Amino acid sequence: MLTTSATTQVIPRRYELDWLRVLAFGLLIFYHTGMLYVERWGFHFKSQYLSSSLEYLMLLSSPWRMLLIWFISGYALGAVILHCAGWRQYFKFGLRRTVILLLPLLVGLWLIVPPQLYAEMVQKDGLSLSYWQFYQAFFDLQHPLFADYQSGVWPHVDVNHLWFLRSLWQFTLLVLLLMPILNSRRVQQACRWLFQLALPWQVFAWSLLLLAIRFAASGDAVRELQGLVVFLLGILVVRQPDFWQQLAQPRRWLGWLCLLNYGALCGLYFLAYQPDQLPALLQPAILPGLHLSFSVQAVAMLCWILVLAQRYLSKPHRKLALANRMVFPVYLLHQSLIIIAALWLTPFALGGFTEAALVLMVTLSGSALCLLVCWHLPLLAPLVGLRTPYQFSTGWRKAGLFCGALLVTPLVVNLLL
Repeated sequence: MLTTSATTQVIPRRYELDWLRVLAFGLLIFYHTGMLYVERWGFHFKSQYLSSSLEYLMLLSSPWRMLLIWFISGYALGAVILHCAGWRQYFKFGLRRTVILLLPLLVGLWLIVPPQLYAEMVQKDGLSLSYWQFYQAFFDLQHPLFADYQSGVWPHVDVNHLWFLRSLWQFTLLVLLLMPILNSRRVQQACRWLFQLALPWQVFAWSLLLLAIRFAASGDAVRELQGLVVFLLGILVVRQPDFWQQLAQPRRWLGWLCLLNYGALCGLYFLAYQPDQLPALLQPAILPGLHLSFSVQAVAMLCWILVLAQRYLSKPHRKLALANRMVFPVYLLHQSLIIIAALWLTPFALGGFTEAALVLMVTLSGSALCLLVCWHLPLLAPLVGLRTPYQFSTGWRKAGLFCGALLVTPLVVNLLL
């Protein structure tokens, strides 16, 4: 049980969120494998076996999968910082979190993500260099080979799927700066009022907010702003038992809403690519309708998953803590393993189903091998965000934190400027 000195309220450990964290990041493996095969969605590498029909299956999780991860991350942060009192503790927490998040990101930028760029250049540009030749050139930030790939943290050194780590770190710093406001009496009173509203009204309000962001922003800014909103939501509900009590009640209407709206979402998605199927008068309404349906689905599915998880997954398990430790390194590695496997298998022309199955096998096997190595070599574990049972002495921990802070300092400067 977690308690806070700021209030007498007891914050329970929500095992359902631990389960959902494992399941949500596990879903990313299948989702990013699917990205190899969807015809109209951009990705760093594409299989020769493309399908537009698969896009409708992907729409089952597209609206809510990252928002669920943001919500869980926000709740986890909110539960931890309840123990912090004063700027000194906030600073220590922020420093430790900076190393924990940005050291694996730094490793990802220079070691894990480059194979994705290599595969992309092989497919799009006909690159004929070996990977070793490519990787030697990769360290030259001015190399002409990457003239068309200048975006990134540094030129052509991009985050790709690791954008979540970058944003999580930035959002964490923002929250630490906002803690005096978030802890203020007025904000807490406003939150109590908000989360006492009937759940349909909350779904309606959050859907409108996500929709407004979608119309007000564009590109990656939509993803970032919506993630920030749900991240803050996860932090705020830590001390709002009314929210969780509402989710504990039977919510069959949420399931029906998600099912019916998914049908509407698929229909609107089809019309977005086939606008001539509607009269000319109605065609301008397709895109706004699609955005509205997408936003409603995101919020409704998020709430429904929380309802189901609270009912069926709110129990601990002896393997749950171990599974949660494995999430971070698997997230770090999975997309590069998927793309490496797809690049290697493409010349064999095995067929879509066989190829996809082998891609999944390579990804899971490669992730397991990395986990096994880092588990038995604790000095490597922090580089991939793996927490092992091995206990370093206080002196070694301080030295590791100091060295990690030095290593990530250039990245910190680059991300903040």
